[in-house]
Amino acid sequence: MALLAKYVCVETKTNCMKPTTIFIALLLISFFSAYAQDKISNEITVPVGEVEPTPALKKSTLNFFVIAKRKKGKIDPATRFNVMRAKIKSFFRPRKFVAIIANDPTHASDKILTRLKKYNANIGTIWFDSHGSYKKGYSLFYIGHSEINFKNINDSAFACALSMLTSHATANTKLIIGSCYGGATYSRSSIDYRDTTRMNGDSLMIGLAKFFPQAKVYASESWVMTKPGIFNSNKAAVAGFPKRKLYRDVCYRPAWENVGKWNEYDASTRSFTRINNIALDSYGNLAVVTRAYLEKKANQKNVSKNLSRLEFDLFK
Repeated sequence: MALLAKYVCVETKTNCMKPTTIFIALLLISFFSAYAQDKISNEITVPVGEVEPTPALKKSTLNFFVIAKRKKGKIDPATRFNVMRAKIKSFFRPRKFVAIIANDPTHASDKILTRLKKYNANIGTIWFDSHGSYKKGYSLFYIGHSEINFKNINDSAFACALSMLTSHATANTKLIIGSCYGGATYSRSSIDYRDTTRMNGDSLMIGLAKFFPQAKVYASESWVMTKPGIFNSNKAAVAGFPKRKLYRDVCYRPAWENVGKWNEYDASTRSFTRINNIALDSYGNLAVVTRAYLEKKANQKNVSKNLSRLEFDLFK
């Protein structure tokens, strides 16, 4: 448009342009001016009663995969594989998905905040990749080398670190406890079969949600199998069961009875919902699988077979 205006100006000064050419040029200038004004008008249109945020205030959404840093001398192939694939995806999608290797909750929060500020973003989905511990008799997950459970989640060290992220959470924020039995609500028999203890996974989910009052928290009743397809929202990517013999000890009966079952806790309504198993898409967004794991007859058969083969004294 500016070039056309300059062209008209120059040609007019030298008296070389014909009236028809001048008319066409002015018509083009008028057209482009109208287009630009219409585009600007559409971009700043605000519904009645609402205030459109300025571009500086608009925020994107960033997803995170938080992994514990490996302890020296400890071989952990599953965790190393998760680190590798998450880092690869993070490399190609830096504005959408970030893999964080953390030493502890404060270290994780610092890294998350750095990325959120860099890209002016809010938290989308956070997957806390972690091992669980059935033997301890309660639900837990790790951030770095720090164990978090329903009893200690409000301790000052953890509370301070998690509170750092509160202002970056929205109603669309989703927090996933990616550990086995992280959301277990049943009572399991102790390893020596003398008594039972409640896992309190629901209490752990509620405790985490206190720091993110608009968010939703997700956790599994049973095993979380982080297969190669964890970043595949079309499959039961994290459902299934381990193959080792010790998992056929009778103390694992509640875990077998709840394979593929996940819980969702909505912090805004303080309500629980039983859902199918979940997965992550290629950008780290949470997706609930449409078909329950046990809807497949082959999976039903496998679980039933293992339930019928439970034995005593296999846990060693």
